[in-house]
Amino acid sequence: MSESSFSDLRAAYLLGEEITVADLPDLTDVVTARTAYGAVYSASVVEGSVAIPELPPGTHALEARSRDGEILAEEFVSVRPFIGDDPVMGFVTSFDEASRPSVLAWLRQLRCTVVQVYDWMASYSTPLATTPSYHDPLGRPIERSALEMLIRGIRDLGAVAQAYAPVIAADEVVANAHDEWRLYRTDGAPQSLGDLLQIMDPGNGEWQRHWIENYGRAVDELGFNGFHLDTYGYPRVGLTSDGESASIEQGYESFIRAVRDARPLDVVSFNQVNGVPRGLEPPTSPSFRYVEVWPPNAQWRHLEGLLQRSAGESPRQGDTLAIYPAVWGEEREAALHTGVLSEAVTTTLGANTLIWGDDFGVLCHPYYVDHEQLRGEEIDKVLEWHRFGLRCRDLFRGETDTSWYELSDENASVTVDASATTSPEPVGGSLYVRVVRSDDLVVVSVLDLTGSRNGSWSEGTQRGTVVEANVSILVDSPETWHADVAILGHDAGRFDAIDTVQCSLREGSGATCSVPLVGGWSVLRLARTRA
Repeated sequence: MSESSFSDLRAAYLLGEEITVADLPDLTDVVTARTAYGAVYSASVVEGSVAIPELPPGTHALEARSRDGEILAEEFVSVRPFIGDDPVMGFVTSFDEASRPSVLAWLRQLRCTVVQVYDWMASYSTPLATTPSYHDPLGRPIERSALEMLIRGIRDLGAVAQAYAPVIAADEVVANAHDEWRLYRTDGAPQSLGDLLQIMDPGNGEWQRHWIENYGRAVDELGFNGFHLDTYGYPRVGLTSDGESASIEQGYESFIRAVRDARPLDVVSFNQVNGVPRGLEPPTSPSFRYVEVWPPNAQWRHLEGLLQRSAGESPRQGDTLAIYPAVWGEEREAALHTGVLSEAVTTTLGANTLIWGDDFGVLCHPYYVDHEQLRGEEIDKVLEWHRFGLRCRDLFRGETDTSWYELSDENASVTVDASATTSPEPVGGSLYVRVVRSDDLVVVSVLDLTGSRNGSWSEGTQRGTVVEANVSILVDSPETWHADVAILGHDAGRFDAIDTVQCSLREGSGATCSVPLVGGWSVLRLARTRA
């Protein structure tokens, strides 16, 4: 796809909003929006522009086609009831004018709908700078005008510019002036993060009001339209200034409510580090659940349980995992493969990932400034995997995940035969298979993890060895079902029809086909054909 194709297309639209595209390739005859389920919405081109009204919620592939059906350009759009719902995440840490064009270009290529702007503040307690030039808390120089232009550029892409905003961090001057706002250790000493910052009680109403006033003013003046409420995974226990036990979980819940009441329109996320507090109810919309991943959740197979513990009884709400694969050394190909597989695994679990962003960057450290920068063909590989995930992501949301009880046992209703052991969880050395089913749809994702020794997102991963998998699925009346497959590395990962034949399974007839693995990930979609 050329750089100019669909260049005026925003990344995100609200449900019911008309999608308008004016910058179309030459020879465009029709523009279609295609859902992950295969439904197609068409609009004709009039004088070089097109409008597609009332698309359903989801991530859709927008295609510009010529009169003979050739796809001239393709792009992805996210349609949601609330801005920031089910986000495609990115991050930025570079605020200088020189890097801004490439930062925005990368975010656009990723189709980011929410971008976390990291460490932009003048201080933790009073984030808004009073001078045109200032330094962040770790001494990085920042030009306010350049930061504002970056924020404006992010919003022009159709993305939320989300201000990184630590919930319990204060500078020493403010903390010393307000001992009653602090949290204390069980030995009576003040809680702190080394010499960098002091820890405040999130449930203290005066601290909440101070925080909301100062961060609210900064967000309004700089142009942000969201907050990422950051925490550190501790303290787990704390004392107030009068020696009483402070409930950290209740304090966080109180803090979130206070922010939401004061800022009802901003997109809010709250960092449940490693799922803490467990089962926390996320802010009301517009918002999404956000979890930073750390050991002992060091393997891909841990992510499913982490997502479940984080949500508890609360409904899933755009769950996003922030993963920092600290694998970048001399074996860059293995490091990159770990990154794209981490995103792919998370996608099959029905969640989102924060890994990519800034100036062709990839996270590898919790201090986002210390990220790795992609080079040359690495950028193309990330985009290939990332966009394949965008094409398929809706298939893993909303339907029933049946992987753990209908896959590959003696009573299996879905079997996958390949040159490697298959597994319903993402373990090293396996062909990782995920099954999602409804009355009229069966989705089978096949992801090659045979190049991983330990199934860990913190180790380098080699390319897998599986080239195809034979998939058989129990369905009633197999002749009434139609199969499509999306193959990473083939036809831009688009879904194409694939032939099936009838087979026998323990409980009756099914449909079977051979699914190629060209790039290491394929998704089979079997849908009932309606008369």
